[in-house]
Amino acid sequence: MKITGLLLALSISALNTFAGEFIHPGGLHTQADLNRMKTKVAASEHPWIDGWNLLIQDRKAQSDYKAAPHRHMASRQRAQDDANAAYLNTLRWIISGDTAHADCAARILNDWATTVSEVPHGNDQPGLSGIPIGTFAIAAELLRSYSGWNAPDQAAFKSMLLEYMYPVCHDFLENHNGTPDAHYWANWDTCNMRAIMAIGVFCDDQEKFDEAVEYFKHGRGMGSIENAVPFLYPDGLGQWQESGRDQAHVMGGQGLLAEMCQIAWNQGLDLFSYADNRLLAGAEYTAKYNLWQDVPYTYYNNSHEARQCYISENYHGRLDASHFELLYNHYVVLKGMNAPFVQRFAELRRPEPGEIDVLGYGSLVYTLDAAKSPLMPEPPKTPIDVVAEAGMERIELEWAPAAACNAHGYEVSRATSERGPYASIYSTTRWTTPKYTDTDVEAGKTYFYQITALNHAGKSAPSETVTATPSAGGRLPTQWKAKNIGDADAEGKDSYSEAAGHTFRIAVSGRDVGGKEDRCHFVYTPAEGDFTLTARLIERTGRLFKTGLMMREGKGADEPAAAVTLGEIGNRQCRFFYRTVEGANMQNQRGNDYTWIPVWLRIQRVGNTFTASQSSDGIHWFEVGSSTIEMSGKYLVGLVAAEGKNENEEPAFVTFDHVTLE
Repeated sequence: MKITGLLLALSISALNTFAGEFIHPGGLHTQADLNRMKTKVAASEHPWIDGWNLLIQDRKAQSDYKAAPHRHMASRQRAQDDANAAYLNTLRWIISGDTAHADCAARILNDWATTVSEVPHGNDQPGLSGIPIGTFAIAAELLRSYSGWNAPDQAAFKSMLLEYMYPVCHDFLENHNGTPDAHYWANWDTCNMRAIMAIGVFCDDQEKFDEAVEYFKHGRGMGSIENAVPFLYPDGLGQWQESGRDQAHVMGGQGLLAEMCQIAWNQGLDLFSYADNRLLAGAEYTAKYNLWQDVPYTYYNNSHEARQCYISENYHGRLDASHFELLYNHYVVLKGMNAPFVQRFAELRRPEPGEIDVLGYGSLVYTLDAAKSPLMPEPPKTPIDVVAEAGMERIELEWAPAAACNAHGYEVSRATSERGPYASIYSTTRWTTPKYTDTDVEAGKTYFYQITALNHAGKSAPSETVTATPSAGGRLPTQWKAKNIGDADAEGKDSYSEAAGHTFRIAVSGRDVGGKEDRCHFVYTPAEGDFTLTARLIERTGRLFKTGLMMREGKGADEPAAAVTLGEIGNRQCRFFYRTVEGANMQNQRGNDYTWIPVWLRIQRVGNTFTASQSSDGIHWFEVGSSTIEMSGKYLVGLVAAEGKNENEEPAFVTFDHVTLE
């Protein structure tokens, strides 16, 4: 039945307050949802049958799945596997009628109920344990109607959720492990909010349901909706809190919050529309960026000094996200709203698979209207503006991102003659990234490339052919020298090529850039007066502690120096280090705490002011730090790398290109 605009408005108005009497089943899916899935799959209708065919191949959806319960959870990843298996097997029983799957789900839930005897604790707990806890409650809500899961077993599972699982979720949202409320990322909060709401539904506990709703609206942590989407822009865009961290965590936290809103909707409460559809604004922004369209970005910082000066390129364009069918069907199909980027993301991902933390399989479980949920109707456009840049033992390919709006991946074909034959060397159906780096090349050999775009309807015609010849690494230029500062040991291992705007591969050695004495490997050239050194860090092999650009007065380990480096925890901290006088301790200023390779780095001297900057594209620069150092007018500038250890292992290297001296 078609809902008129007035009736829909009245329905949404009625959904602004929770009635207080729980609907069962009413977690992620209502009985109407389940009936639709069952009917459509039985009739082999698309796209439901496509989603079903994916689900039944999932290793966690098999009736012989064996759980691994633990008294205090221990591994939240393994617990999530078990919770996912219970959910997927329950869906298979409901849709197919095969009770072997219901029995499997019941075994999983019973095993956990009889094993857990402590509040979850361990790595990332309290915190990310909220992911499997929420999924366990969602699975239990689905299975509650199965006669083979009897009342005593259900009571035992409820007892486990209330006595052991709920407290760890509640404690995290209240206390954040004793840290400031802005310390943790949004996905840590959203998984616990989702868990508490799902527990409230399954256990008929309105107080817990209301707790999750209140936190969604007004919580102090980063998962509440106005903290999860802290900045709004025109055209319905909202910057997600983790946009400067990486796109994978953006997708995870957003998907968990979307599932929470779906649970609330199924209980008669519309959180989707709260704060002027703020969740949709965050999803539109995320989808648009990952379809390679420009989005605005506002500098973001938190109590942990993340200092995120630009939107993250890490996982940029990856389509591994399974909550866009949920959002598309709710906002666009059901409510008739405009969400072009959410819609396009859902189209490219269709039929939507499952994921690890977000349950997914949206083409099966959320599709409302087949006519409004087709696969891509025609092949994508041919990629244009393809460029091949030869580097040292590598060739970088890049093309215009326009095809990303109707392509779910690309294929790169290569030949050693312009006429071919061309052979595929790379193909993906889950990345919209219009770039590829070919490292399986021989120096001095010429290669020819063609790019095709892919989607469900087929592939585009190949692009125009581009060609490049990679170079070999040779000796350092005459004006460049290598020096082990302190106890480093990396003699004769550095190499250089004029390719890609001057490329250097330097050895990693020594324990540190810092303290009273540096211990690192330094490849340098003399400099005089004001000077700027810029380079792009493109690759590392082996262990990396700190690597980057340095200016120092001389070759002594305790000399005055300034450096901008990447490394340390997770190889992602960007820092400006400086020693103002001989023998003094290095001080530092923090840059972007989530800096990923490739990254552009710059260090500049103007008078006695030394300034470090970083950039994701070599165009837009952001200051990391600055200091005044009374350094000699003649000094050394160059590339530095330290590995942070003493023991001898396989040699490690870092590679810089586009090295410019000004």
